[in-house]
Amino acid sequence: MGPVVRSEMEASDSAVKTNRCSDTPGLEEEEPSIERSIANGYMPPMPWFGMDIGGSLVKLVYFEPTDFTKIEEDCELETLKNIRRYLTSNKAYGNTGHRDAHLQMDNVQVGDRTGSLHFIRFPTSEMGNFLELAKSKGMATLASTVCATGGGAYKFEEDFRREVNMQLHKFDELDSLIRGIHYIEDNNPHELYYWSNPKDERLCERIPYDFSDPYPFLVVNVGSGVGMLAVYGPNNYKRVTGTSLGGGTFLGLCSLLTGCETFEDAIALAAKGNSNNIDKLVQDIYGGDYPKFNLKGDTVASR
Repeated sequence: MGPVVRSEMEASDSAVKTNRCSDTPGLEEEEPSIERSIANGYMPPMPWFGMDIGGSLVKLVYFEPTDFTKIEEDCELETLKNIRRYLTSNKAYGNTGHRDAHLQMDNVQVGDRTGSLHFIRFPTSEMGNFLELAKSKGMATLASTVCATGGGAYKFEEDFRREVNMQLHKFDELDSLIRGIHYIEDNNPHELYYWSNPKDERLCERIPYDFSDPYPFLVVNVGSGVGMLAVYGPNNYKRVTGTSLGGGTFLGLCSLLTGCETFEDAIALAAKGNSNNIDKLVQDIYGGDYPKFNLKGDTVASR
């Protein structure tokens, strides 16, 4: 998970409330950097987003606060309410944007606020439409800095500045990945798991992984390509290898073979199919099981 998006720092939360809830303008101060402001205990005004702009998909996380005080509810801008309602009441945005409701994390702590994390994704090729949507929802009037990671944080930096007057505050992609794994484990202990007895459908069971002392461990990050990281501690890791065959390869082959255009189309087609029709099984070679090595006939020998 990438860092939560933070809009540009303001002098303090009280100053934000004063500016929004009265006609008296607050004192204008030079806005400090994100890191310095948070270190000093300041938290930015809502909305809070985070973006991982990859080669194939854009992953967006939205923090929905659930600990509103009565004063905050009364002072909340209508534009902010509309954005929250739009993002949390829909699971699809146009033809290609999707919110993965099954990944939603509730009652999480971000800074000094409690709320829910919503995970949204759309193809990177739709970035232009996303910026148009952000503009139409008035997002540019609320946030001036968006925290982002991934190669697209560099590629689309000028587009964000030109179209919605937003600055991308960039974080390292792999640092964000490792920190995100630890954050998820701290806030959702059932997210990290393994399958026991994976070859037996009757005994197969999902077991939460004990992450209390995990080091070292290997992270296989499957994106447009695949990167593999050896992690020795919270701030100690190195890239050990990778491959160019990844999600981009999968979607490209699916598009050529089936004519599908999106990841969702490819997954829907795969769910209807039967891989045994194209895989070479042990029984295709031996005519049945291979008992010497306890290989069942339906074991995949080659794909």
